[in-house]
Amino acid sequence: MSMKFVIAVATVLLTGLFSSASWSQSITEDTAIELAAEAESSGPTFEERLELAGNGDVNTQISLARDYLSGENGVPKQPVAAARWLTTASETGNAEAQFLLANLLREGAKGLKANEKNAVTLYASAADKGHIEAAYWAADAYHYGKGVKTADIKAIEYYEKAADLGHVAAQNNLGLMYLQGKGVDRDLKTAFRLFNDTAKSGSSWGLNNLGGMYEMGWGTVKNTIRALELYQKSAAAGNVHGAGNMVRLRAVLEAAARQRAVQQEINDAQFPGTEAETDPAADTSGNN
Repeated sequence: MSMKFVIAVATVLLTGLFSSASWSQSITEDTAIELAAEAESSGPTFEERLELAGNGDVNTQISLARDYLSGENGVPKQPVAAARWLTTASETGNAEAQFLLANLLREGAKGLKANEKNAVTLYASAADKGHIEAAYWAADAYHYGKGVKTADIKAIEYYEKAADLGHVAAQNNLGLMYLQGKGVDRDLKTAFRLFNDTAKSGSSWGLNNLGGMYEMGWGTVKNTIRALELYQKSAAAGNVHGAGNMVRLRAVLEAAARQRAVQQEINDAQFPGTEAETDPAADTSGNN
């Protein structure tokens, strides 16, 4: 409980007990609660926060760092000062501090040189403590060799950590790893399941990739009509690749329909009264 809160409550009590005003003019209980809440919500001053952080309060260290990064709450934007507080907090093993510091080191900032190698170490440490975003970025680093040598098995490990916690991009990228057989045996059914999960979340990449699985018949029954629907949804969500696949597959399906129509005319002329069995979704292929 802050000193401001104590003073506010004490003022309310003294007014109620010793004021010469009539009881009808005294502060009501609801007003007292509002005043106390207002005093409490004002929080500590910047100087008080600095003192708390200096005394080892990790949450305040992180809070100050966030303000130094954003330049909010009356704090000047100073990435270097943010890095100092995050470093202090990270040394306690705090996962959020490690993640935020890793972001700074991955991207760099004014007065702060990027260091992707140290960023990966911090991401991995935070990920091992269950930090979902850190797990994704650790996987991304090992997947694409950012600050470390490319290591598909390590990428799979961290993508799985993030995917298990519901990280959509991690689920999608893990699906690609299973589709391509990178760091793991190729497994089309698992890839299909992961893309299906991301598509359900509305991910434009998940929709596009699931469309590719239906178009090719990978991990599921081939269905080009369903593939086109998914490409359309991906395009509507702003995915350029989804839009390209939509246009391409639509043209393929329309060409196939015209070819069937021509063939039917030929059959009608040669064999009146007969008609071929067709399935427009059964046999249209293309590259994703």
